[in-house]
Amino acid sequence: MSDWDTLDARALQRLRELGGTRFAAQMIGLFLELARRKLPEARAAEGRQDFQAVRQAVHPLRSSSGNVGAGAMMELATQIEERVARAEEADVPPLLRELEAAFARVEPRLETERKSLLACRESP
Repeated sequence: MSDWDTLDARALQRLRELGGTRFAAQMIGLFLELARRKLPEARAAEGRQDFQAVRQAVHPLRSSSGNVGAGAMMELATQIEERVARAEEADVPPLLRELEAAFARVEPRLETERKSLLACRESP
């Protein structure tokens, strides 16, 4: 596993410091829901060759992935937005596949983290 595949523990710690374990768990949950909704939207838009819609779909993933420490997703979403802005649409499909793969790698880790945070909250 490379640094590209890891979660930034500092980002997760910042969430805990900002609002506690429940808040951090909620933010992770919101991110997972968002990504599960926006990635298929981006794929559908790509299928229609609507690259502005791809850009719109991945835009909220850029900052939200950074908030939960998914740096690879943040970087890939940024690259997709930049390529669309520069009309370099041929670069978008492979970047979108990488973004989906990055989410597939971090999704189970974030889900485990979310459950761990919820378990901490429920402990006496």
